[in-house]
Amino acid sequence: MIHLFHGDDELTRSDELAQWKNKLGDPALASLNTTVLDGRKLNLSALTHACETLPFMATQRIVIVENFWSKFEAPKAGRSKEKHPKISAADAALIQGLKQYLPHLPETTHLIFLESQRLSPTNPAFKTLPSDSVKEFQAPPESGLGRWIEQRMKAKGGAITPQAAQELARLVGNELRQLDQELEKLLAYVNFQRPVTLNDVRQLASVTHTINVFALVDAIGLRQRARAVRYLHELLESGASPSYLLTMIERQFRILLQVKEMQAQRVTPAAMQAALEISHAFIIEKSLKQARNFSTERLEAILSWLAEVEQNTKTGQMDELLALDLLVVELCGG
Repeated sequence: MIHLFHGDDELTRSDELAQWKNKLGDPALASLNTTVLDGRKLNLSALTHACETLPFMATQRIVIVENFWSKFEAPKAGRSKEKHPKISAADAALIQGLKQYLPHLPETTHLIFLESQRLSPTNPAFKTLPSDSVKEFQAPPESGLGRWIEQRMKAKGGAITPQAAQELARLVGNELRQLDQELEKLLAYVNFQRPVTLNDVRQLASVTHTINVFALVDAIGLRQRARAVRYLHELLESGASPSYLLTMIERQFRILLQVKEMQAQRVTPAAMQAALEISHAFIIEKSLKQARNFSTERLEAILSWLAEVEQNTKTGQMDELLALDLLVVELCGG
């Protein structure tokens, strides 16, 4: 079976993927029957080998290909003016090979293409994959965050008043992963005994994670290793999970690259905020200052580095805490 999961709602997309992994049964066996491939370096031989491998002590296995189709998307800021990047001869041959192979995918294999962004309708994925294999995960608009929070809380077995949900949305914004973590804290605080109230939110919810990530990136840009490590551990001690931090750090460096490129094109800060769909102007202002500490080439290298670290932690090749410590130390020394 073939699946294409795409869209900007990373949280729900991850939940969906976790459900598929849970269907493999015992976590230890699930790990043995899961293969993750980097779509940016994908070749047909590696893909077919992974898909043709028989499940080990199970009836199914999962092959995940990350961000293969996303590379055929135009840069987000210029998508309204630019067409998709020209597909190289090698990629065209790979896509053709996929078309020929996918109808023969073993019944024991679930092949999941996992894209971290929304694919536009002209992406070659939609001409290559079955239409019923596609599922888009769209983050709620800012105006719908309160309702999303209420529904998410209900799914967790708790309740939150509309006023509290709106306040939480105002404090945290559309960072769904952080919102989900705040909901967990609030549920623990009320011990599932009553609905979360406006006062509960104001006492417990915090936007300091976002502020401290800015401080961490500042320290990295200035090569202040001790300060960067201190900010990292303050974030961890405040309750931020390693995977959430890695996502936030990657997000901030991606914003830095985007604003740097747009600044070179003389795009105004207000237009940057609209193009990047960022709710708070201060994030653009801070990012423009931070971007001065990095060259475009270094930002691209850092994002590549972050992708490798994320891959290593997801596949269990490296402990998340150790990976974060090493990453910050190396970035400050690079």
